[in-house]
Amino acid sequence: MSKTLMCIVVSCQLIVLAAGHGRLIEPPSRASAWRYGFDTPHNYNDHELYCGGFSRQWQKNGGKCGVCGDAWDAKTPRAHEYGGTYGQGVIVRKYRVKQVINIRVELTASHFGYFEFAVCPNYKTGNQECLDKNILKIVKPQDGMEHHNSRYYPKDGNKVYEMKYRLPDISCAHCMLQWRYIAGNNWGNCPNGTGAVGCGPQEEFRACADIKIGSKDASDDDYNEITDTDDADLLNADGTEKPTYSPTSSIFISLLSFLAISLILFLIYFHFYRVGTRFKEWVLAHPIRFYRREKQPPMPPPRGVKKNFSVKSESGQDGMYEINLNGMQTKPTNVPDV
Repeated sequence: MSKTLMCIVVSCQLIVLAAGHGRLIEPPSRASAWRYGFDTPHNYNDHELYCGGFSRQWQKNGGKCGVCGDAWDAKTPRAHEYGGTYGQGVIVRKYRVKQVINIRVELTASHFGYFEFAVCPNYKTGNQECLDKNILKIVKPQDGMEHHNSRYYPKDGNKVYEMKYRLPDISCAHCMLQWRYIAGNNWGNCPNGTGAVGCGPQEEFRACADIKIGSKDASDDDYNEITDTDDADLLNADGTEKPTYSPTSSIFISLLSFLAISLILFLIYFHFYRVGTRFKEWVLAHPIRFYRREKQPPMPPPRGVKKNFSVKSESGQDGMYEINLNGMQTKPTNVPDV
């Protein structure tokens, strides 16, 4: 029973490890350049450059990995290093020294962790030691994260992540840019002696792109810029990102705001002044209904009406009596006074 349970746990772990995928798409990596119009060999598995897999990297190769994501024990030159199947040396982007550039990474299965980028001037024999000397600085670090001024944490699952990084103060006609994705979904031992997800050995992805970093005074025709703003205007002296400002946009927004406020005030005036005036005029035209109901004058009582009745006297003769409606009987009208 215990062996069966162990096999299930190991199988689930392997499935999780095999699920993580990602690729460097800006600048296009050596494995993905063909997707963006470059004449390079097609690698349809360009999202699986994970050092040969977790077990191969950590159990067989002691955590080592090729600089561009190939397994450490693969035959050299490895497939994605210069001279290999996909390492054709095709320059895909040209930048300037210390330029702020856009970098995009596509994750098809997020495993938390973080991204990191570096440059080595030697594209042919560049190694990890060379890359670690020229780690790119992130322009806008994420709040609440241990970014070390260089790490970006993908927190929104599977999507294309776009970041801004500053190139180092080096110039090279042909450089190698490296993307590293250190995942963070495995359980391991932390430096403080505890265990937690994200500690210990983790799955790793890598990719390389061929770029050029030239001097600032080079002709614009020699560069295919991808940033819309000059890097000198993006950052403050302390390295923080400056807020973007456009005088034209500010004037346009201010004008629209003024017109909107004026329209609202006009509608309020029209509603309460014009409509209110008409309402008052109508009320004044109907004072009894809305102010107070005047007391009606008292109605006079009905006036008495004389009526004649024919009666018979004791002698048998008919006599007419004058009847008062107030209830008093008077003498007959045909009897003479005595």
